Amino acid sequence: MAVKGTEVSGSVSGGAARPWHQPRGVGRPSTVAPFAPQIEAWLRETPALSGADVLRRAREVGYQGGKSALYELVRRLRMPHAAGHPNGHGNGNGA
Repeated sequence: MAVKGTEVSGSVSGGAARPWHQPRGVGRPSTVAPFAPQIEAWLRETPALSGADVLRRAREVGYQGGKSALYELVRRLRMPHAAGHPNGHGNGNGA
């Protein structure tokens, strides 16, 4: 890697460039991921279940992670899945 003024050439990692859309897997391991199937089942059974109730239930079955991580998982699980359209708004023709 060479630095010339404000221009940087070469790869920081020394290898081929990774596509931006691939997760890198850096950081701490998720504490909420092992509970995702159970939380998803609870939300299927009771769609109006509050985040606080999900947290309470998760703690009862052994979850020791933080509220924010769990609430983010609940938010992602509740997002509507628009099949086949990248921006999440159905097929784009208003139907």
